[in-house]
Amino acid sequence: MIPILSLDELKEAALYDEREIAEFFITLNFNLRSSKRIIYFSDTDTFDIHNEIDDSSWQEDLPASELASQTLIIEAIEKQAFYKY
Repeated sequence: MIPILSLDELKEAALYDEREIAEFFITLNFNLRSSKRIIYFSDTDTFDIHNEIDDSSWQEDLPASELASQTLIIEAIEKQAFYKY
């Protein structure tokens, strides 16, 4: 596990790589995890996020500027509860 401590670290860790999709998780109460596959596209400063908890929830072309309002990822980073597998 690698802790992600800033948006810049997330962007670097999730940078688009055609060979693999980066996997992350948020630690929740009772040692539960909310797993996510995240891709960052630096040319458009957007994220694609697959929330694996229900395997049907995708957020595509989400601008980095909207990450805090549309997801819990920024809050988890601030609480030091966001990790890369």
